Amino acid sequence: MSTAWTRIARMLGIAIPTSIAVMAMGSGAALAQTTYDVYGSDTLTEVIQNSIIASGAKINYHNTGSGQAENNMSGGLTGSQNSIQGIGPMSRNFQQSVLTAHATWQPGTAQVLALDAGVVAVANIAGHCSNINAPLVDTSNPTIAQITTDLSILLSGYPAGGVGTKSKATTAECADPRRLTALNNVTACMGVNRIDHIYRRDDKSGTQDTFREHLQFDRWCNGKSEGNTNAAGSNLKNEDLDPIRRSCIGADATKAQTRCTYYPLATTCTAGAADITDPTYGTIKCTQGLIVALSENDPGAKDITISMGNRIAQDINGYTMGLAGLAVVGLTGQPTIGTNINTVTYEEGNIRGAQYMFARRLFLQRKNNADGSPAGSGDTDPGRDVQENKLYDWALNRCNIHDIVVNAGFLPPLPDCSSPCNDPLNMTCLQSDPGAGTPKQNIGAETVAGTGEACDGSHPCVATGATCASPATCAAIPALASTYECNVSKKCTSNTCNLSGLAGVCQ
Repeated sequence: MSTAWTRIARMLGIAIPTSIAVMAMGSGAALAQTTYDVYGSDTLTEVIQNSIIASGAKINYHNTGSGQAENNMSGGLTGSQNSIQGIGPMSRNFQQSVLTAHATWQPGTAQVLALDAGVVAVANIAGHCSNINAPLVDTSNPTIAQITTDLSILLSGYPAGGVGTKSKATTAECADPRRLTALNNVTACMGVNRIDHIYRRDDKSGTQDTFREHLQFDRWCNGKSEGNTNAAGSNLKNEDLDPIRRSCIGADATKAQTRCTYYPLATTCTAGAADITDPTYGTIKCTQGLIVALSENDPGAKDITISMGNRIAQDINGYTMGLAGLAVVGLTGQPTIGTNINTVTYEEGNIRGAQYMFARRLFLQRKNNADGSPAGSGDTDPGRDVQENKLYDWALNRCNIHDIVVNAGFLPPLPDCSSPCNDPLNMTCLQSDPGAGTPKQNIGAETVAGTGEACDGSHPCVATGATCASPATCAAIPALASTYECNVSKKCTSNTCNLSGLAGVCQ
């Protein structure tokens, strides 16, 4: 059997647009017919698009994320993307709240289209980080890390409540000296003197849910990243609140623009913009946070996963990391590579046996009635259910979809497509736990007493991003006056601060 690397490599050279409308053909000419919009996982883009073509289903696929599919199926969203759909490609299971309301929506083993893994991707250069340690909660379960591992702290901040609690990703938690220590540890592993940016998917993505679930954190230090891949410039809809600041990455022929701000203000700026003077914070530079969310494809990349891989590859200094699926390490010439986690690789056996921490299943979910029968979409147009069922029935035949899965760089759920799913050591054949959905992210400055960090000549100043060797001391972490609970500005439309009972967090 071919290795994971060769399977991933087979996807190269296949350029497929973000969405595809499949038209029925007759007498050698395309006939205009109704197509139906289905939203779902970015990770499964290539698999679903090729399955649409092979099945002949009249479906237009939008890869806006697993959260979008879940919300569209359960009626949780309003607005332009609130589509009625009865099936949904997802890179995680439904959240517990959805399964509690709809117990028969729990996916069966036949709904696992492929196996994948989240990867911490770095540049494949001399001295690259080959292994990241993430101490486990239980040594018998290699998939759940302790809350205060370096990766968890780096992505979400050090919890103010200490060990055993989760960070709320407040300014203070994301600027805690122990986060700087975690950054220093990962930087040392990278074999470089700094890390400029760590890319992640936005809040609609099941991929970012995978990392949060296994590293046990809820919120990201960059803030809320709603994204909107139906609109140009969607990367700019993601917040940039990470108090560890870096120079902006400018848009060019290979990169879409991402949000830069005059932190701590919400004012957007572009790479190279001049400093501004604020009456509260003084001189503020146009900068970008350590954590950056992506919501749209870069030029020439068929999806966001490939965009991340390209950005890492283009950074010849090795200062960039990315959190994505397996395809991020499948670029031509292998310019990127994923780190091991606790010395465990993301090779086939470790993924199938759920020994690699970020191993995961990719699903084609379906709404069911209480008796387990298909519930349908609820669309008044019966044609939608016909076309969705056509895709669903075709894709759930593992022998139909086997080659599509392999050519997209994933593992087929079973080595033999015609075998029954009865292997207790294969994660495909085990019931999937509920997925981790994204809670509301912080979107404003909190009421914390900002203090400067001790200068050691190496760590960056959290307020400015400059190395504290020059100037010799760091400026205080920007914070609002104690009379404020929320930053009532462009970041926050009101001073309502009752997000799940967390005081000082804007809704």
